[in-house]
Amino acid sequence: MTIKPWKVLSSRQIMKDRFMGLRADRCEREDGHIVEAYNVIELTEWVTVIPVTDAGNIVLVREYRHASRVILTGLPGGVSDAGETDWAAVGARELREETGYVPREMVWVGTCHPNPATQNNKLHYYLALGCTPDAQQDLDPNEDIEVLEMPYSEFLDYGHLEVQHALHAAGLFYAERHFLKHPELRPKE
Repeated sequence: MTIKPWKVLSSRQIMKDRFMGLRADRCEREDGHIVEAYNVIELTEWVTVIPVTDAGNIVLVREYRHASRVILTGLPGGVSDAGETDWAAVGARELREETGYVPREMVWVGTCHPNPATQNNKLHYYLALGCTPDAQQDLDPNEDIEVLEMPYSEFLDYGHLEVQHALHAAGLFYAERHFLKHPELRPKE
């Protein structure tokens, strides 16, 4: 038996705003089974940045995340604006806006689907190497971000953080995989 994509018989937009949408698809599987309403969260593509300084520190953001009602220490990143597809540029922009840090080099380390069961977007990961605090934060009205540095090796012990973000843990996986192939780029301790 070969698994095949479902045939979409119809779609109904339930809601849409500038950041996300929700649609219900009526689908038919290869075996003829009808899936009456499969809800899909429509999101733009995201970029998450693993910013590292020449001193071997990782640049982190600390901010309140309302959906889970937690304060998270994690990686900077964000969504693309309409029409943007240069993910390195999007990541560098988000890094600068959220932290005031500017990278010397952006290195793609991976792309994944954050939750392909319910979301239709992709997430692109970039190492930002040679980061320096060369700009002012330029936060969105709903952002309140504290910037901090910590040794990369300390952040790599991700399980010690009180609040953990699964997609940031995945970012560390992609970064570590890259450092295994390019040990000369590994942050100094």
